[in-house]
Amino acid sequence: MRFGIAMSLAVSMLMGAGAPENDAAPTCGTLNGVWRLSSGEADGKALSKSEMKDAKLVIKGDQYRVTLPEMGTFTGTQILDATQAPKTIDITDATGPHKGKTSLGLYEHKGNEFRVVFAPAGEPRPTSFKPQPESGQWMHVWKRVQE
Repeated sequence: MRFGIAMSLAVSMLMGAGAPENDAAPTCGTLNGVWRLSSGEADGKALSKSEMKDAKLVIKGDQYRVTLPEMGTFTGTQILDATQAPKTIDITDATGPHKGKTSLGLYEHKGNEFRVVFAPAGEPRPTSFKPQPESGQWMHVWKRVQE
């Protein structure tokens, strides 16, 4: 009996050891760093170059600071859940007009790309990475800044 449990534990550890980093649940450090906005949509329409120019996301653990040139800088916390399919992310702004409100979203992290889509605070989580017109949903694709 003990041998069977030990073997099961050893096999599960070996199987997990070979999994690609981005398929595993992200640790606080996986997304740490500086990110630049490479593309995005809001209400089903592509963001303009001026809306994306100088947009920056800084992540440290579960804390974020996002700067959007036409909206300002906001800080808050994020909770990631990689056990869901698709993976989920919840953000709660600590500053700005949505202070204390939580927006539900989806995320993907592949290499140096971090893609998110969110519903407005109080609305149901999006079901895809394509924001629907007149929904208030927005999608951002962030590229990691190499330091």
